[in-house]
Amino acid sequence: MAYTAKLLIRDVVCIRPDQSVVEATQVMKDKNIGSLVVGTMARPEGIVSERDICRRVVAAGLDPAKTVVSSVMTRNPVTVDSSEPLDRVFERLCDGRFRHVPITEKGQVVGIVSLTDLARVLQEVYREDKYLQYFADVVQAR
Repeated sequence: MAYTAKLLIRDVVCIRPDQSVVEATQVMKDKNIGSLVVGTMARPEGIVSERDICRRVVAAGLDPAKTVVSSVMTRNPVTVDSSEPLDRVFERLCDGRFRHVPITEKGQVVGIVSLTDLARVLQEVYREDKYLQYFADVVQAR
């Protein structure tokens, strides 16, 4: 059985592009998430993450209450289609050095995957002793 990105789909939270960065961070805090899709799932305009806010707002000295999300979001984010194999998700995260990747079907966002999601999967996989040596070998080889 070929495992696809569809397995990793989890709920997406959206925010309007005209909302402030303060509002975005409050939503992230309330939902305990690190990114938001800007726009709607049917018409995503971008993605805004904690990293975007740190680099494009805080480090730039902008006022988060007066800065709108659309001015600091990542436009045209890299996505993975839900039918693509799981290794494509890992490839996109690694190559782009991303922490979040939206998952799409026919251009519409249907979910999102984060490094935290993948860490939880690894936590479960590596709880079994038979995988610990493999993990240690992979890490040591890098």
